[in-house]
Amino acid sequence: MGPLLFLVYVNDIWRNIDSNIRPFADDCINKNYIKNLQKCLVTLWEWAVENRMKVSPGKIKVIGFTRARVKNPLDYSLGDQKIPEASSCKYLGIILRSELNWVDQVNYRAQKAWKAFYFVMRVLKKRK
Repeated sequence: MGPLLFLVYVNDIWRNIDSNIRPFADDCINKNYIKNLQKCLVTLWEWAVENRMKVSPGKIKVIGFTRARVKNPLDYSLGDQKIPEASSCKYLGIILRSELNWVDQVNYRAQKAWKAFYFVMRVLKKRK
């Protein structure tokens, strides 16, 4: 029932946004949003204020993905707070780096595998 009530509550959020933005993060990734994003952020902030929705800009980060040596800084804000730029993010369980490499993801998975291995070894050692 929770997700349904959420969708009913945010149903009118799209009325003033000139974009194909979707309510879920995995539906929003598209290069066409880059130019339009700040305008959408302003509109979303106004909607949140109007509907008394509490938004925590401190929990939001912006990341740009490119292999270019010189990156254009991403300058977005929500309300009166600048959204900080991040060099990596976790998206649908995968760690993505702005340089488009897999170092963090491979290290994260290797660390989890070693923890599982040590746990199994401890269990087997106790059984002996």
